[in-house]
Amino acid sequence: MEAETKGTRTLTGNQRKGIVALAIPIGIALFFQQLNNIVDSLWVAALGGTALAALGVVYPVYTILIGIGNGLGIGVSAAIARNIGSGNHADANASAAQGVTMAVIVSAILTPFLLITAEASMDLMGAGSMVQECLDYAYPIYLSCFFIILSGVMSGMLRGEGAAGKSMAIQVTGAAVNIVLDPIFIYTLDMGVAGAAWATVVAFVISCVMASYWYLRGKGMYIRIARRDYRPNRRITRDILSVGGPESLELSIMYLFNIPLNFVVIECGGTDAVGLYSTGWRIANFILIIAQAMGGALVAVCSAEYGMRRFDMIRDAYRYTVVSSFVWTLALATLLALGSGPVASVFTSSEDLQYMHGAMREMLLFFALFLPVMSMVYTGSALLQAIKRAGGAMMNSLARNIMLNAGFFGAAAIFGTLTSLWWAMAIIEIIGGLMMGIHALIVLRRTIAREGGE
Repeated sequence: MEAETKGTRTLTGNQRKGIVALAIPIGIALFFQQLNNIVDSLWVAALGGTALAALGVVYPVYTILIGIGNGLGIGVSAAIARNIGSGNHADANASAAQGVTMAVIVSAILTPFLLITAEASMDLMGAGSMVQECLDYAYPIYLSCFFIILSGVMSGMLRGEGAAGKSMAIQVTGAAVNIVLDPIFIYTLDMGVAGAAWATVVAFVISCVMASYWYLRGKGMYIRIARRDYRPNRRITRDILSVGGPESLELSIMYLFNIPLNFVVIECGGTDAVGLYSTGWRIANFILIIAQAMGGALVAVCSAEYGMRRFDMIRDAYRYTVVSSFVWTLALATLLALGSGPVASVFTSSEDLQYMHGAMREMLLFFALFLPVMSMVYTGSALLQAIKRAGGAMMNSLARNIMLNAGFFGAAAIFGTLTSLWWAMAIIEIIGGLMMGIHALIVLRRTIAREGGE
């Protein structure tokens, strides 16, 4: 293979070893990202319930931006890996360049839109009397829209060529910078909740600068981007968007549907409850790190195998990933259940949140119940992306989130308690995980029958 690197050998070698080799650095990066999210919540929680609730209100929009960047990054990653598998170096280079161009275009559209509609959208998202605190956090995030999206694209570029270690490095560095700057900006500089947002902005900028340096330097990298690669290329763009478009929509749908869910949580438990609810999902994402990491590795490895038309390797990789991620998530969820009391105490330490300790502990127990099955959402979606069936993953995610919203509104109307919401959440997420896992297996079998000659 032309310009073969250690990363490309990982992608095209033994599928199980490839998944482990890529999942470890991806998992470490995700660990620090989620640790950063939790530290953000801890520092802001010390400001009081209103500040934490403001974070919860803006969080869905922030995660939509993350979802768009990660979705495009997955599309770029899959396109690069497929071209590596088929030995097409030129298209791999063009895929990276077109991904950067998409980040520029999307952020150029979203940034002014978010800034113009910021104040009006806060009312729609249930900010109420917390509008100013929400805007203090939202404006810096909206201004850094480009860096948030570009960071996801560049991480995808690195994973696509098997350089998961470098992808890990930019994300870990960004998270570490954020963790260090949080107390400085929030308390030392007395910026309050806005300080948490600006710390996040600086972290994303540094991550993008690091990745840009590696590609500009070129040493040890498979991807070599030339000026001509940035020219509009419909075929390459279509190839990226065949995975990245549905995946961006899938992730955005997941986070967009959190906005009406926040309303329901506020209705049943008050504004303090929505802050703890968003914090609960941050903890849940921490438990799901291994499933997310193995899903990210599965996209790159199986995309390369798809380029080589090695369906036997794809099938084995999927089975291995599903079982491994389920077992690991089950173990971590068990630890969460056993430590739910102390964990709840940490996030309800401020005087005005102590009364929510029991409610948060109960919520964490429900999370521990469904997270192992929910791991199949990430592995199933990853397989569908790798074999260019990302639209199916998006529709599956849409169906799951519609059911979740219906369950929340139904539980609120009938029972009107936070406990009823957690029951609805657990039942529907278990059903959703099984839906995605079974859907991916059926599509794989059909793809093998149609394209693999079996």
